[in-house]
Order: sequence, then C-alpha cells, then structure tokens
Amino acid sequence: MLVAVMILGQAVMLPKVVDAVDDLLPSVANPVDPTSATAFAFHRRMARLSDDADVTSKLLNSPKVEQSIERGLAYLVSRQNSQGSWSFQGHGNDVILQSDTAATGLCLLALQGAGYTHIQHQHSEDVAKGLKFLIDHQAADGDLYRRENEISDNAVAFYSHAIAAMALIEAYGMTRDAALREASQRAIDFIAQTQHKKRGGWRYTPQVSADTSVTGWMMLALKSGEASGLVVPSETYDGIKTWLELARQSDQREDRYRYNPYAPSTEATVHGRMVTPTMTASGVLMRMHFGWDREHPAVISAADYLLEHRPRLGTPANPHRDVYYWFFASQVVYYASTDRWAQWNLDLQNVILTYQISAGPHAGSWSPDFPIDDRWGDTSGRIFETSMSLLCLEIYYRHLPLPKASLPDHR
Repeated sequence: MLVAVMILGQAVMLPKVVDAVDDLLPSVANPVDPTSATAFAFHRRMARLSDDADVTSKLLNSPKVEQSIERGLAYLVSRQNSQGSWSFQGHGNDVILQSDTAATGLCLLALQGAGYTHIQHQHSEDVAKGLKFLIDHQAADGDLYRRENEISDNAVAFYSHAIAAMALIEAYGMTRDAALREASQRAIDFIAQTQHKKRGGWRYTPQVSADTSVTGWMMLALKSGEASGLVVPSETYDGIKTWLELARQSDQREDRYRYNPYAPSTEATVHGRMVTPTMTASGVLMRMHFGWDREHPAVISAADYLLEHRPRLGTPANPHRDVYYWFFASQVVYYASTDRWAQWNLDLQNVILTYQISAGPHAGSWSPDFPIDDRWGDTSGRIFETSMSLLCLEIYYRHLPLPKASLPDHR
C-alpha cells in the first residue's frame, strides 16, 4: 500500500510501514515512542519524511540539496549486493582497501541519516538487508568487521567496526526494534573492551597504541549508543578524555589536535605528531560531545581555524579535496555558530553539488577522482565518496544532540 508523503512541497508516493520483513530480521517492533529521550535524539531525521509541511520546512535544506540527496541514495541502493552488503570495489575505480563492513555501514548511515529505516518508507527492505548482513557477520565478542585480506585487516578493521556499529546502533535508536538491541550492545561492549588501557583511544588493533582518527569514529558510535539508551561504561569515556589530553597540541593549546603524538619520528610517520585541521575537527567534536558549548574559547578558536581550511578542491598539483575532513569539520562548524556555518556551508555545497554525476551508469554518485582526486579516493573509492558526501549534506537533521544543546538556529 502506498501513502503520499510531502517532500519539497510535492506529494511523493512511498510504501506504507513495512510489517513483514521477518525473513530479513528476527522481528520488527513498533516505531519509537515520540515522547522518549531516544526519539528526541533522532527526531530530526525521522521528521524529514513527515507529511507536515510546517515540520519539513524547518528541517530541510534547499530543494536542490534535498534532490541531490535522494539521487545519491538511489545510486547507493542500486549498488547493493544481493546478500545485503555494499563493497568499495567494482564501481568504475580501482580501490586499495577492502571492507564490506565499512561500505555497508556508510551506506546505511546515509540512508538512515535521511530518515529511512528498515521499518518505514521506500528503502526499508534495502536497509533491512544491510543490517542483516552486519548482524550475520558479527563475531561472538561483538566485533562487526568481516575479515577481508591482510592489508585491509591491518588498516581498517577498527574503522570498519566503528562505522558499522554506528549504523546498527542508530537503526536501533531510530526504531527501538528489539531484534537489534543485543547486537548493538555487543558492538559497544567490543569498543570498550578493545580500548587502550593507558592512552585511552584506539588505533588499528586492540589495545595497541591509539590515534585521534579511529578514536573519533569510536566516540561517535558510543554517543549513538548513549542516545539510543544503551550502556556505555563511564570508564570508556574517561579513557577518551585521557587521549584528548595527550593528543592536543600542548598544555596551553586545547584548541588544536594531532593524529598521534607518539608517532615514530621517521620521514613516513612523523607527520602524525603535527596539528592538522582534520584531527582538530575530530578532537574538538569529541570535546563538544563531552560538554564544550559553542561559547567555549577553544571551540571558537578551532572553528576559525577550520574556516581557514574551508572546503575546496584545489588543483591537480595541490589537491585539497577531502570529504573525510569535511564530514568532521562540518559538524564542528555547524555547532559553533550561524555566521561561521553560513560561510562554511556555502563552500561545502558548492564543491559537493557541482560535481555530483548527473548521467550515465554512475548518475547520483560522486567520483573519487573527478574533477580532483579526493585524499582518500584511491583507498576507498566511489561508494565512500558518495556516502560521505551525503552525510555532509544531511547534517541539518542527522546530527546527534550535544550535552549543551543550545544550538544556533541555521534555518
């Protein structure tokens, strides 16, 4: 049965709530109670598909952006594997790393970030199949990463778990489907158990060093769990705070962050000790989830620093395209202030919307190497580029609430 849903002022026919996906997941619960704390955490994205024009007018981007999002999501759905997963390989570009776990997690995050769940709306079965893939491959200790090859296993296992955990947990938080709770909690438990005991972060393997990049993804997964009513040990958060103290530039500078202050001092790795915009964005976003508000001097300083590195493509000889950086930095600047966000978002939408593929077999996607190579394009490819671009565009409604939630009014 189809129902009319208003999106961008037009009636779009979407499937009514799906009540029969028992072959995909063990059971389907009723949608989340709208009065619960969990509903508040995810209410903006869920309201995106509301048929109430007064609600959607306060949430949505411009029609151009919303149409871009829908085209991007349609491309991702068209690339789903028969068993429910997505892959970085096989989309017109050679890709170094392999992780169906991460690819599936990112695609689910993009779909769920736009309000689509395994219970409601047109992509429900696609989301359900993706979630089933993650759960079917979850290990007994809660690890969601499915082993691929030695290079990938050594480089992206923890990234992949964190991303997949976010997707699984947010599916639970958005729907309260009891079938997802145990797997979601076990994914959190795995994060807590693999944290470095002294440094407090994560890197590539359990309790072996730490870095701000992997730790940032783990933090987002934990915060999704907390917002979904799952159990996150306070000691795990304490450990992350320890890492942030270690990773900041100095005792006097808590507004700048490094990838790994313990990086070996070799030509290939010493850059990890240096402050970068990407690690500053990740570090400050974690601080904001721990309670820094937009009036905090370090937040203001960091946002201004990020604005000095606004989204831009650069040139083939000096590329600056980096959708990974844009994802983290966009959240910091969005939370920081209306004026800064207006400057940032103008450039962000310009570089993303302008180069979405408009025709051909990859219509709706973003190329990892056109018009300029993305920093991570050769490692993760078109599915990564497309899902991360969508997450950037969805920021108005997919962001999680902060502890001090007096956010700027960007509408």
